[in-house]
Amino acid sequence: QICLKDAAFLKFFNWAALVVDEAHRLKNKSSLLHKTLSEFSVGFSLLLTGTPVQNSLQELYSLLSLIEPDIFSREQVKEFVEYYQGIEKESEPAKELHNLLQPFLLRRVKSEVAAELPKKVEVVLYHGMSVLQRKYYKAILTKDLDAFESETGRKVTLQNVLIQLRKCVAHPYLFNGVEPEPFEIGDHIVEASGKLCVLDKLLSFLYAGGHRVLLFSQMTQLLDILQDYMDYRGYSYERLDGSVRGEERHLAIKNFGGVGMNLTAADTVIFTDSDFNPQNDLQAIARAHRIGQHKPVKIIRLIGRDTIEEVIYRRAASKLRLTNAIVEGGQFALGTPKPQGAAELQLSEILKFGLDKLLSSEGSTIQDVELENILGETKGGKWVMDVVLPREEECEEEDTENHMYVYEGKDYSKEPSREDQKAFDQLLDLQKALTEETSKKGRALRNKANALLTGLREQSTRRKHLLSTEELEARRKKRQEAAAKRARLMEEKKKAKAEAEHKKKMAWWEANHYTSTCLPSGESDSEAEFEEDEAGLNMVLDYEDADLNYIKYVIGDVTHPKAEEEDAIIVHCLDDSGRWGRGGLFTALEARSDQPRKIYEMAGKMKDLELGGTLLFPIDDKKSRKKGQDLLALIVAQHRDRSNNLSGIKLSAFEKGLKKIYLAAKKRNASVHLPRIGYATKGFNWYGTERLIRKYLATRGIPTLIYYFPRNKGSSFASQPYSS
Repeated sequence: QICLKDAAFLKFFNWAALVVDEAHRLKNKSSLLHKTLSEFSVGFSLLLTGTPVQNSLQELYSLLSLIEPDIFSREQVKEFVEYYQGIEKESEPAKELHNLLQPFLLRRVKSEVAAELPKKVEVVLYHGMSVLQRKYYKAILTKDLDAFESETGRKVTLQNVLIQLRKCVAHPYLFNGVEPEPFEIGDHIVEASGKLCVLDKLLSFLYAGGHRVLLFSQMTQLLDILQDYMDYRGYSYERLDGSVRGEERHLAIKNFGGVGMNLTAADTVIFTDSDFNPQNDLQAIARAHRIGQHKPVKIIRLIGRDTIEEVIYRRAASKLRLTNAIVEGGQFALGTPKPQGAAELQLSEILKFGLDKLLSSEGSTIQDVELENILGETKGGKWVMDVVLPREEECEEEDTENHMYVYEGKDYSKEPSREDQKAFDQLLDLQKALTEETSKKGRALRNKANALLTGLREQSTRRKHLLSTEELEARRKKRQEAAAKRARLMEEKKKAKAEAEHKKKMAWWEANHYTSTCLPSGESDSEAEFEEDEAGLNMVLDYEDADLNYIKYVIGDVTHPKAEEEDAIIVHCLDDSGRWGRGGLFTALEARSDQPRKIYEMAGKMKDLELGGTLLFPIDDKKSRKKGQDLLALIVAQHRDRSNNLSGIKLSAFEKGLKKIYLAAKKRNASVHLPRIGYATKGFNWYGTERLIRKYLATRGIPTLIYYFPRNKGSSFASQPYSS
């Protein structure tokens, strides 16, 4: 990102070498980063990546064109791909391409540079689905049957069906309204999902064996469910996802037993679901299986039997074989890409995978498994790798065409199995019959906002009972109690989470010997002090009536307040970045003392800066008055985003800061001294700011002074100490 921001400056230099880490970011030759680096004057280029190709030859050519633009020109990419695309594994063009790439590709794997690295073994655990999951899986497929027949909007609809099916196989509670009320954690969270059933047995087995586990999922909502499950079973855990801030991430990794992102304390990696891109899963595995690991590593992948997860896993494995063929052996069996229409047709057909087995029974397909027979022996918290586990269908799979729609010798890209197609046709006929029957009665068959169909719900054979007034009232009361209980549980959970985060933060501060100087937020009893008559809030600004304003306007330097024997609080507004500014009041304060900068920057490092927060501390410049003390109050009233864009002063944050300063000044009998905040800032509401100062300070008896800094020292106004 720095390279892109400073590209205009960096282009002026003749660089001896260019080294790019994570170079797979350059796989698109039309990307801004690729275009920018191509314009640099470089003598030698080195691209570091674990994934030089993931999907096609275009990605490989994009990297080569940056290394040797004279040999691999941007204009010849189409010719290059077309020439090598349809080659056979043992053909002369394949050998020619391999020889062409050999001078430019240098591959080093962990087994070559770290021979002492323990072995790793991957095991696939297939699991069934609960009755609830099977019901939803069927309902999701039948909800958008028209997408399987109509060309209009098919791709988007089918992709949505794919996502919903993945959620269903993971856990039915990922859908709103499925979890039973009242919301209480219990065995039902395990029993509702076949995946969680096998995970429950698996974690119990691993815990007894003394193993540490990394658990990966593609869905943060599933992580929420897993977090509830961990709390229910009493397992200790740390959670890492995009919502975890940097310092909390560092502390979580430290608690787990890792350094940076090296989680070598774990010897077991579990994937609850697979990524479409196998390279992402390999990166996840590398968190544990890397230099520094001293124990064998077991990778366990959970896959729903006869579901869409099998197809995703086969597709990922196919992509991985393609990458290995290109990088390791120079063998290219890429085939001609199929047209877009055919790809959509494949998706519509592949969603029918396993439908025959899904409809063959109504009960649960969850089965008990003997984990030790499948995973192998474990001793002293380590996996025993002497026994080679059997790999099913290995020979058959190697002889089959390598693409995502091949499973157990059947090519699902051409057509679904005869049994699956027959089951799908039966489901289609059933749905059409239900549609016709319901339309005759003038009712809509289904609601697009829901996953379950009216026609698939269990029909009651009893006549509907009309509820009495008392029964209706009892039912309404029961719903209210359930809602109240749910709200209470959510509030308790939220409070417990906040307390846990606060505890982690305090531990982090203690480890860094940090003490916060932030003023506490006003308590409920203190809030009553800020209530005043509405008429007082709407006073018209009148500089001549001192009885209304209670603000003194002073010409002078606010960093040297005009105070007598009382304590003086100097107020300054800044942002939440933790980076001290330059010029103006920043320079003036730093000239008086180096404490403000040090305290503010340390608060930034400790994440102790938030909008409305106020730091209060003495200015220790060894020039204190004989009586009274000068203090500095730093109000965090501006926000600086990651792109370094600074917001204006947020009056809501400024107001919070003034409330805290009022309580501090009242306690110390101190006066408050402010610059003309936001002076010369375009569009800043100075008069609104002045009203807040009057409201929370001056009219409440706090001596308040606003300073106008004399820009011209020779001005006659410099001799006037006060102006009201």
